[in-house]
Amino acid sequence: MVHFSLLSTTAGILAAASVVSSSPVPSNPSDQPRAFIVPFVNKHAAARRSMNHDPSEVIKGGLRRVQERNERAALKKRLGVETVQVKRTAAALEPYDINILRKARMKKRQGFATAPLVENNNFFYGNINIGTPAQSITIDFDMGSRDLIVPTAECTNCTGPFFDPSLSTSHATTSQPFQTYLPDGETATGVTSTETVAIGSLSVSNQSLVLVTQMETFGFDPFSGVMGLAFPIITENGATPWFMNLASQGLLESNIFSLYLPVTPQGSDGSELCVGCLDGAKFTGQPEYFPLTPGDSTQKSWDIAAQGFTFNGNLVTTQPMTVTINSGVGGAILPPSQASAIYANVPGAQLAANGWEWTFPCANVGQLQVGIMFSSSTVFNLNPTHLVLNNGSDICTGTITSSRREDGKASVGDALMSIWYSIFDYGNMRIGFAKAV
Repeated sequence: MVHFSLLSTTAGILAAASVVSSSPVPSNPSDQPRAFIVPFVNKHAAARRSMNHDPSEVIKGGLRRVQERNERAALKKRLGVETVQVKRTAAALEPYDINILRKARMKKRQGFATAPLVENNNFFYGNINIGTPAQSITIDFDMGSRDLIVPTAECTNCTGPFFDPSLSTSHATTSQPFQTYLPDGETATGVTSTETVAIGSLSVSNQSLVLVTQMETFGFDPFSGVMGLAFPIITENGATPWFMNLASQGLLESNIFSLYLPVTPQGSDGSELCVGCLDGAKFTGQPEYFPLTPGDSTQKSWDIAAQGFTFNGNLVTTQPMTVTINSGVGGAILPPSQASAIYANVPGAQLAANGWEWTFPCANVGQLQVGIMFSSSTVFNLNPTHLVLNNGSDICTGTITSSRREDGKASVGDALMSIWYSIFDYGNMRIGFAKAV
């Protein structure tokens, strides 16, 4: 007689439900999505308490399931079917993965922070804290620039406020020389260092930054430095940008940042950078998302594919383009032939002597109804007030300019983001737009 002994185990059903929303992170901390866990029931213990419980049937059932599993495995082997193990990553599960939320709570995850922004000549700047104790530095948040660059008092051509490393206990210098081109074309030189850098409660220790000691000509005004929000592959010194460090260290509720840049004739009151969050009160409808291209580890900038640009709602450019969303661009920069295709619809438009700008009678400014179509049928209109410069005469200059390269690449910035709330989703490698209020 063969005796079977089966070590009984408990099993349960774990169900996790999360809030389904197009908004990766609500604007109100009290509204943060929570993972609801359904208590499991030990069905074997419950069965044993039942009057109909038959231990031999439990054993038979367990053996039958083992036999069926072995038979399936043998069949796959005979047929040459390969079993693929799929590894789920944090990026693929953003933003509501229950495992990440659990880990975040154990680490006392900080979540998100907002930085009020001020607009000046199409630059949007706000304050960050550097060092221990913190020193407040005015920074331009630029999605197309590289590295974190701050001035010291040694820089005679720089604009304050300045960072004084001698007052910080967390400062460490590498003494490595550094030189780069800034968003306005200036050359800045200095040395690399590491420091504690924070916006609100979001803080990164040992963040790489550049202390500027010399500027080619007079530096920025009214902000003093630049924080790059592009991808690590384009940093000059190979360092990981501040936002990417927050994401990789699991310090964000969601690996996104969003920009609200409502520039109107009355000013830019309410402009905001939201790190790890978005603010649903600042847009209407549902965000429409577009995947980054190429969308892999070679990603350099916030690039998405576009069908082209429209005039009065009609597609007028003649080729698809890769478009960089860059807050450092006031209007748009296009290949020469594509910029010409837009201005061909503006009465009186002429190519300027410099070969990359167009001029036209200011009386025709109202006809600049330009938009962009990404991979959907939606036309994202550009803000007309960002598409023209008036020099005080009857002739205006357009801010849709030529890149002087027929490379199929374009850049668009504040003309788009000033009327479209923009969500930069690093966790899912995509960009979303919703109509700003």
